[in-house]
Amino acid sequence: MKNNIPSQEEISARAYQIFVERGCPEGRDLEHWLEAEAQLRASGEQQPANLHQQVEKATVATAAGAGSGGAARTRSSSRQSAGRRAA
Repeated sequence: MKNNIPSQEEISARAYQIFVERGCPEGRDLEHWLEAEAQLRASGEQQPANLHQQVEKATVATAAGAGSGGAARTRSSSRQSAGRRAA
């Protein structure tokens, strides 16, 4: 980033990070983009080179949390269905 003008790649990475930090809300992409752009312009600093790795880790952690809950619900539903058949 030069002269406090962030690149599209930098804005995109920061916007995605904001999206993940806020729990992946749908339909707020423009808000996240504008906030990321403002933050980067204000900071005047380049984002760390490993930002994409940090975002990827957060995404995997979020997906893992959602995935385990879904699996638990599936097992629970299967048990309920089996109980109904036995009754």
